Amino acid sequence: MRSHNEDSHLVDSELGLYLVADGMGGHAGGAHASQLCVDVVDKVVRRGIDSLRSVPPQHRSAAITELLCAAASEASARIFDQAAADHRLQGMGTTLTGLLLHGRRGYVVHVGDSRAFLLRGGSCRQLTNDHSWLNEQLQAGLITEEEAAASDLKHIITRSVGFERHVEADVIPVNVLPGDAFLLCSDGMANYIDGDEIAELARDHWYADLPQLCTDLANKRGGDDNITVVVALACNDHDQRRIIRDNRATVTDTLPPIKA
Repeated sequence: MRSHNEDSHLVDSELGLYLVADGMGGHAGGAHASQLCVDVVDKVVRRGIDSLRSVPPQHRSAAITELLCAAASEASARIFDQAAADHRLQGMGTTLTGLLLHGRRGYVVHVGDSRAFLLRGGSCRQLTNDHSWLNEQLQAGLITEEEAAASDLKHIITRSVGFERHVEADVIPVNVLPGDAFLLCSDGMANYIDGDEIAELARDHWYADLPQLCTDLANKRGGDDNITVVVALACNDHDQRRIIRDNRATVTDTLPPIKA
């Protein structure tokens, strides 16, 4: 429905980095913030990834978490400073939801209300927790899921990249299994399609078709916001990236099993 796109994304299979950013702050500001965020995170991760060689395996997960948090904060500082220097960009910011695949683990970095899902064994689990006013009200028990779904306040977020110079990003580590797929999306998709529907689409179609299928379905249901969908599939081909033999439990391993 919109005439301009304020979303940005990155797909870098060689680095193992996948990003979705949903900008805000007007036509110029939103698009600029999301693209700047993607560019800065890409450069920071690329700059820091080789230094992981010198980190002992038992500390590598913490080092990757620190790297992703630093990337989000550097992006926030760059966006904040540019907005302060140019009145046309004042108030700009962006969400950030990304995935770094490194060895046998994936690391989801998250700020805002874009989302990351894990597709495994025919089922789908949301990995991220929205930094939004509605979700906070829901988690506090002040509104019901039905009230949240019907609310017109979905776009009010409580954390973004660029609103302040420093931002605290969530980082969720996930042990990756062959056949796992990660779906990252902006709220232009997430507001119209839930995890159960994503699982149903994935069971009936090729993973490669999911971005177009989800975009078409979200547009069919209203499409009142920009829609970006990125899907990354973990296969069992030989991986040229350094393997981290670290099978400690991650957050997703301690959650209840995904229902088929």
